[in-house]
Amino acid sequence: MTFFVVVQPAKDDLAQVHEPIPGVRQLIAGNDQAGFTIQVPARVGGLADAAHFARALANAAADFAAWCEEQNRTRSYVPDAGEDWAAVRSLRPDSKS
Repeated sequence: MTFFVVVQPAKDDLAQVHEPIPGVRQLIAGNDQAGFTIQVPARVGGLADAAHFARALANAAADFAAWCEEQNRTRSYVPDAGEDWAAVRSLRPDSKS
């Protein structure tokens, strides 16, 4: 099964490394109500795979952040919440429409 998780971060959401017990680290993102965790797979090669994934994620996140900052500097309008957003709202799990 394939599934996708869509995250729309709020102002106070974080991403950080968490060490729940000594010697075990997790990459977590979110807030007190919701979030996701990336852990090292418990298998031979898991550390190398997690490191590769984390670096790829960091590079993609940096590119995405640069794009968002550029868009924030160059956009001079605020989209309305009209009918154009109906399709986006319909993708939300709590959508009533």
